[in-house]
Amino acid sequence: MNQGEMKLECLYRGDPRVCVLMGTQQPPEEGEGVRRSCFVYSLYHKGSYLLFHTLTRELLALPPAAVDRIAEGRVYPASVLEEEPAKTLYGHHFLVPEHAPESQTYLELKDVLVLKEELPRGITHYVILPTTTCNARCFYCFEQGMKYHKMSAETVEDTLRFILDHKPADRKKIHIHWFGGEPMCATENIDRICEGLREAGIEYTAEMTSNGSLFTEELAKKAAEEWKIGKIQITLDGLAEEYARRKRYTSALKDPFWTVIRNIHRLIAAGISVSVRLNTDEDNLGEIFRTVDFLREEFSGEEKKKLLVYAHSLFSQQGEGLDVCPVGAGTDALETRVLEVNDYIQRQGLSFRDMGTLFGLKSHYCMVTAPECNVLIDAAGKLYACDAMPENMYYGDVKSGIDPEAWKRVAEPCAVRPECEKCVFLPQCTEFDRCPNRTAYDNCFRQERRTLEREMIFAATVIREQMEKREAEKQAEEAKKADPAGAEEAADVSD
Repeated sequence: MNQGEMKLECLYRGDPRVCVLMGTQQPPEEGEGVRRSCFVYSLYHKGSYLLFHTLTRELLALPPAAVDRIAEGRVYPASVLEEEPAKTLYGHHFLVPEHAPESQTYLELKDVLVLKEELPRGITHYVILPTTTCNARCFYCFEQGMKYHKMSAETVEDTLRFILDHKPADRKKIHIHWFGGEPMCATENIDRICEGLREAGIEYTAEMTSNGSLFTEELAKKAAEEWKIGKIQITLDGLAEEYARRKRYTSALKDPFWTVIRNIHRLIAAGISVSVRLNTDEDNLGEIFRTVDFLREEFSGEEKKKLLVYAHSLFSQQGEGLDVCPVGAGTDALETRVLEVNDYIQRQGLSFRDMGTLFGLKSHYCMVTAPECNVLIDAAGKLYACDAMPENMYYGDVKSGIDPEAWKRVAEPCAVRPECEKCVFLPQCTEFDRCPNRTAYDNCFRQERRTLEREMIFAATVIREQMEKREAEKQAEEAKKADPAGAEEAADVSD
């Protein structure tokens, strides 16, 4: 077999922080073999195998002839490291000693990253529910059955006092995510908290999750200028008829779909970015494609700079902290179609992908992994370390403060669930063993797999296009140096 058939191509070197900390891998112990790292995911794409290391975030491409050097489940003798590509694969941690404790290595490395981050002293991120009341009755809402409750004036003042008492010591900005219910059903509560922050000289930024139905032109401007909202997520379930059928607004809202579309225009005009989430199941799939076409035509090129559209599947399972919808949704077939919708959205210029999210290792998966600087405050003033609000994550309230015993339970170190220890997605998922989503949703592997495959293909395509462009430019430059007159003549012809 010639050397070209075994050549390994590095498409992206990985997260430099992680690669530095991982360092050079020591040779295996005498008599010990080597195996593929449990953190390597492989995918065949356009003539080569893409290999992605979910811990180092490195992306490689391997010719089919060499793929048996990194087969899953095989143990190779250490002698394979004398030849390529095994030698390079081992040097980059894609092959590891047979008995390497990889989950422990990951946890230790993550601890170092968290320490180097130097988390702020004080709470910097709040999810606040000014109300659990909502003017819609979406059949898939995970808050079904929750008691409707609006923050009282007293709880609003207690919430403001709690924020001021726990402000960051180094005067960092705080960030507020207004959630609900429908937060716009309690604008007076948002007004008061923002007013109190300004009076206290606390700098803040904000975002909101809303159905978008209750904005006026005046409120859109207030959201941008006084509430400091930079981004709002709004859900569309289809065009006018399907949207009205699924949202089931309780108020006498005239033309709800067109009301929301008008408000998206208003929010963008006020300078707020709008993220439109298209909730998708098997019943509205065709409608979602038509909705994408509508959005492409409805919003101008300038408006699209503030508009991000993406499709998301509804789950079929029911569990604490999860969406609820009819059986049959959340299937592999639906997930495949949702990926097709998202690819279609990108082709219509309504989406963008940031490769940085693929190539950077997150030190914190969710707010629970940094409870000292993240908190959810519900409409009753209760404090939670998780935005799904499970009872095991409750640790006090804004009036009485933090319960020391409850806090100890919430803040104790995470443990890795046994079934997750050797999962390829562990470094980019949560190892938090009390997470309600992890215990209730048994399709986490398939969900992560679909997302990663899509990101790997996108990244490989973009990187290779960039490499081809650079190579073409290099050849053109060399041709120009070799024959300046001919290159100039060729440029004139192309013009």
